Amino acid sequence: MNEWLDTLHAYCAAVLQGDQQLIERLRAAGFDCHQGKWSFHLPALHAWLFGQHGAPDYPTFLKQLYASDLNQRLARQGAQITIADNRGKLSESLYRLQHLP
Repeated sequence: MNEWLDTLHAYCAAVLQGDQQLIERLRAAGFDCHQGKWSFHLPALHAWLFGQHGAPDYPTFLKQLYASDLNQRLARQGAQITIADNRGKLSESLYRLQHLP
Protein backbone atom coordinates (compact mmCIF):
# COMPACT_ATOMS: atom_id res chain seq x y z
CA MET A 1 0.00 0.00 0.00
CA ASN A 2 1.13 3.54 -0.67
CA GLU A 3 2.25 5.52 2.33
CA TRP A 4 -0.11 8.37 1.43
CA LEU A 5 -3.07 5.97 1.60
CA ASP A 6 -2.08 5.04 5.15
CA THR A 7 -1.85 8.75 5.95
CA LEU A 8 -5.29 9.41 4.42
CA HIS A 9 -6.74 6.51 6.41
CA ALA A 10 -5.23 7.93 9.60
CA TYR A 11 -6.75 11.35 8.83
CA CYS A 12 -10.14 9.75 8.22
CA ALA A 13 -9.90 7.82 11.49
CA ALA A 14 -8.98 11.02 13.34
CA VAL A 15 -11.97 12.89 11.88
CA LEU A 16 -14.26 10.00 12.81
CA GLN A 17 -12.90 10.12 16.37
CA GLY A 18 -13.36 13.88 16.62
CA ASP A 19 -9.73 15.08 16.54
CA GLN A 20 -10.48 18.80 16.86
CA GLN A 21 -6.97 19.90 15.93
CA LEU A 22 -7.15 18.06 12.58
CA ILE A 23 -10.74 19.15 11.99
CA GLU A 24 -9.68 22.78 12.46
CA ARG A 25 -6.73 22.30 10.06
CA LEU A 26 -9.08 20.85 7.47
CA ARG A 27 -11.55 23.70 7.92
CA ALA A 28 -8.72 26.22 7.59
CA ALA A 29 -7.80 24.54 4.30
CA GLY A 30 -11.35 25.09 3.03
CA PHE A 31 -12.90 21.69 3.69
CA ASP A 32 -16.34 21.15 5.23
CA CYS A 33 -15.35 19.06 8.21
CA HIS A 34 -17.03 18.16 11.50
CA GLN A 35 -16.66 15.30 13.95
CA GLY A 36 -17.47 12.18 11.96
CA LYS A 37 -17.88 13.95 8.59
CA TRP A 38 -15.46 15.33 6.03
CA SER A 39 -16.58 16.54 2.61
CA PHE A 40 -14.11 17.10 -0.21
CA HIS A 41 -13.54 17.28 -3.94
CA LEU A 42 -10.77 15.01 -5.18
CA PRO A 43 -8.55 17.77 -6.64
CA ALA A 44 -8.63 19.60 -3.29
CA LEU A 45 -7.86 16.38 -1.42
CA HIS A 46 -4.92 15.70 -3.74
CA ALA A 47 -3.58 19.24 -3.26
CA TRP A 48 -3.99 19.07 0.52
CA LEU A 49 -2.38 15.66 0.90
CA PHE A 50 0.64 16.44 -1.25
CA GLY A 51 1.14 20.18 -1.48
CA GLN A 52 3.99 20.70 -3.92
CA HIS A 53 6.33 17.88 -2.93
CA GLY A 54 6.49 14.15 -3.45
CA ALA A 55 3.09 13.88 -5.04
CA PRO A 56 1.95 11.40 -7.60
CA ASP A 57 0.33 13.29 -10.46
CA TYR A 58 -3.43 13.63 -10.24
CA PRO A 59 -4.31 10.76 -12.66
CA THR A 60 -1.96 8.41 -10.77
CA PHE A 61 -3.49 9.54 -7.47
CA LEU A 62 -6.96 8.70 -8.77
CA LYS A 63 -5.92 5.25 -10.00
CA GLN A 64 -4.24 4.41 -6.71
CA LEU A 65 -7.16 5.73 -4.66
CA TYR A 66 -9.77 3.78 -6.60
CA ALA A 67 -7.67 0.60 -6.56
CA SER A 68 -7.11 0.88 -2.80
CA ASP A 69 -8.88 -0.89 0.03
CA LEU A 70 -9.57 2.40 1.83
CA ASN A 71 -13.34 1.92 2.04
CA GLN A 72 -12.92 -1.66 3.29
CA ARG A 73 -10.58 -0.41 6.00
CA LEU A 74 -13.02 2.36 6.92
CA ALA A 75 -15.94 -0.10 6.98
CA ARG A 76 -14.18 -1.98 9.79
CA GLN A 77 -14.44 1.30 11.73
CA GLY A 78 -18.11 1.76 10.80
CA ALA A 79 -17.50 4.40 8.14
CA GLN A 80 -17.23 4.93 4.40
CA ILE A 81 -16.37 7.48 1.75
CA THR A 82 -19.35 7.99 -0.51
CA ILE A 83 -20.39 10.34 -3.29
CA ALA A 84 -22.41 13.10 -1.64
CA ASP A 85 -23.11 15.07 -4.83
CA ASN A 86 -22.57 13.32 -8.16
CA ARG A 87 -21.68 15.86 -10.83
CA GLY A 88 -20.96 13.20 -13.48
CA LYS A 89 -17.19 13.65 -13.35
CA LEU A 90 -14.80 12.38 -10.67
CA SER A 91 -13.10 15.72 -10.22
CA GLU A 92 -16.34 17.69 -9.93
CA SER A 93 -18.31 15.38 -7.63
CA LEU A 94 -18.39 15.95 -3.88
CA TYR A 95 -17.26 13.05 -1.69
CA ARG A 96 -17.96 12.57 2.00
CA LEU A 97 -16.41 10.55 4.76
CA GLN A 98 -19.23 9.54 7.08
CA HIS A 99 -20.37 6.87 9.50
CA LEU A 100 -22.21 3.94 7.93
CA PRO A 101 -25.99 4.33 8.15
